[in-house]
Amino acid sequence: MNSLKEIFRIGKGPSSSHTMGPAHAAEIFARRNLNAKAFEVTLYGSLAATGKGHLTDVAITEVLSEIAPVEILWQPGTVLPYHTNGMRYKAFNAAKQVEDEWVVYSVGGGALQKVREKTTISILSQSMSYLL
Repeated sequence: MNSLKEIFRIGKGPSSSHTMGPAHAAEIFARRNLNAKAFEVTLYGSLAATGKGHLTDVAITEVLSEIAPVEILWQPGTVLPYHTNGMRYKAFNAAKQVEDEWVVYSVGGGALQKVREKTTISILSQSMSYLL
């Protein structure tokens, strides 16, 4: 059973799957890549198609830009296999080589899901207040 903090969340923007989920993913990725020299985030499907209006890019950039510059790529015509709200995060080192890469999906309510080889391996649905 979900707690009230997991069910009712307050976040930025008009859509939790387009702002809270991507911001939550950015927080997780930032903690994994504190020494990154640049980030690239590709938004797919619905996130890319409506992300500007929902401030998806702002939600991601606010988190990652505290560490390094961020480039957002928009791929509205590409839907990743698991869900229409797909994101690919990349962290680069000083030599511009990819140091870390993560594909994750914003599945609603600020919750995230990551998938490996078509098998669901975990749901990341912690409340935002817990992560801060």
